[in-house]
Amino acid sequence: MRHRASLAGAAVLLGLVVAVGAVLVRGPVGYPELGLADPGVLVRVLVPALRTVVDLAAAATVGGLLVALVVATPAPGTTAFTPTGQQALGVARWAAWVGGAGAALSVPATLADSAGGRVPLGPDLVTTMLARGEPVGWLVAAVLGAATAVAAGEVRRWSGGAGVLALAVATLLVPVATGHAADGVGRDLALSSTAFHVVAAAVWLGTLGVLAVVRGDGRAWWRAARIGTAAGAVTVASGAVAAVVALSGPGGPGAGVDWTVLVLLGAALGVVAGGVLWRRRRGRTAWPVELALLTVVVGLSAVATRAVPPVQAPGATSTPTALLGYGLAAPPTPAVLATSWRPELVTLTLAIVLAGLYAAGLRRLAREGARWPVGRSVAWFAGCALLVVATSSGLGRYGPAVLSVHIAGHMLVATAVPLLWALGAPIVLARRTLPESGGREGPADWLEHLLAAPTLRVASHPAVALVLVVGSPALLYLTPVFSLTQPLGWLQPLMTLWFLLVGVLFLGPLVAGPADGPGLPPIARLTFLIASMPVHALVGLALLAADHPVSRTPVLPADGGSGQIFVDDFFVRLRLPWAPDLLADQHLAGVLAWLLGDLPLLAAVLAVLVGWSHHSRAEDADRRADLLVGLTSR
Repeated sequence: MRHRASLAGAAVLLGLVVAVGAVLVRGPVGYPELGLADPGVLVRVLVPALRTVVDLAAAATVGGLLVALVVATPAPGTTAFTPTGQQALGVARWAAWVGGAGAALSVPATLADSAGGRVPLGPDLVTTMLARGEPVGWLVAAVLGAATAVAAGEVRRWSGGAGVLALAVATLLVPVATGHAADGVGRDLALSSTAFHVVAAAVWLGTLGVLAVVRGDGRAWWRAARIGTAAGAVTVASGAVAAVVALSGPGGPGAGVDWTVLVLLGAALGVVAGGVLWRRRRGRTAWPVELALLTVVVGLSAVATRAVPPVQAPGATSTPTALLGYGLAAPPTPAVLATSWRPELVTLTLAIVLAGLYAAGLRRLAREGARWPVGRSVAWFAGCALLVVATSSGLGRYGPAVLSVHIAGHMLVATAVPLLWALGAPIVLARRTLPESGGREGPADWLEHLLAAPTLRVASHPAVALVLVVGSPALLYLTPVFSLTQPLGWLQPLMTLWFLLVGVLFLGPLVAGPADGPGLPPIARLTFLIASMPVHALVGLALLAADHPVSRTPVLPADGGSGQIFVDDFFVRLRLPWAPDLLADQHLAGVLAWLLGDLPLLAAVLAVLVGWSHHSRAEDADRRADLLVGLTSR
């Protein structure tokens, strides 16, 4: 193990050397474009070097957790992790501490990077952190990294490890949300593709490195190879999308591009391509070379984050494009909403993956000669299609700029899509089609672990889910939360996923029934469904009755009086030439919130009533059959 750890350490050192060398060769490029003074060679080297350490540590954390959860798994029915899995958890814990420390050190380093080499103190410290954003991201990443390290040391069950893995991925993505991908033309595509790229690269690098250090067996290496191949494909595809977006300036592709960006991206792509070709050998002896190639990519990527692509040059874009990442030339008429498509990569990928998994389950049933209700399949694929329409059509494109369109998309995601998915009965299909794991835990076992997780069981309880369903839209639209979050472009996909998750947790057990038993009687299900309806009416009436746009942020007057003043909202700052009247659009949003929120719930009530009727008829038929058998047996 010492020999393997030494090789892994040498690969990490190689990544640092490459990062430092690239910084020294590149020089103080990019600072004049941002109006910043050169902070000096020490700071210019320190920032990407710390980022390289943090990225490598985050990869080791994610990889260690994946090895324990899905690579070096125990036999089915065993609750404890394997010895290899326990070693991988130990690696993940220490890597999380290292990553958290590196993120903490990156706070003063990035402050100095934006302040000419000195760390501002006093009021200037807060102003600089809020103005740049990146130091705040590193501070949050440091806190999350420490939380991940503590939680990794307390993991005893699979479900707990899955929760820690989610925390580790969140830690990995925080710097992305406040980094270079969050600004400029195409920032919506750049953020999503960069997030996929970072996570996939961490999975590839981390799984390979940790498994090499803890010395997994042949079956573990086989699983790791499949994970690495899939992660490598995602890394290359998402990296290509991010590069295209970053290099597509207002003057056309490649216009005004810093040559060092091209060199760094070309070198990283070449190294990744070499790693993919090397993987074709499929041998465990190849891991040192593959690991070294990946650490070189991490080092080059850390340096590339300090570059300023032309899409981010100050004054290079119009106001709508600068704030949204894309332009909106025409008003959102029905025809425009139907034809103005722009992919939202997170939900689009989710819909494609879920549709593909469901189709694979149907194919397996067909091979076995088993039947599956056509209505369930239609409902599931319709839900996936509706998710794409709500987030990638004109509804998704105009949602950040027009409140009524935003409300329409969110209501579809929060109620209609979860209802269709619940009618598709995916858990039933998964339990019938997931293959047997053999001597080790596999996907079927992981599904049961996930469904039995205490957190999920509590969150999916109808009473808890009802609070989430009622509280989420009320908190967003009836408080200043909406106006405060509108400028945060990276938060919009997360809000969409949150509303989707809450809808699934609420409607899934009520319409399809819980995963672990018969659940509540129909009358109780109907009670919870009907109890959730007034919230959409409340939100709709509040939007209709408000005498000011909810997108404006209320603040107290400077003189401390009891009145309120309002700062200009995000919609006003867009300066759209066709901008609608904010109050009139808000009134339309109130009507849409009421209709699109409650109509799917009425359909859910109807579905429960129909299921109740069928169940009662089946029970009556069983009783008649039992009575007939009793009479004939006399």
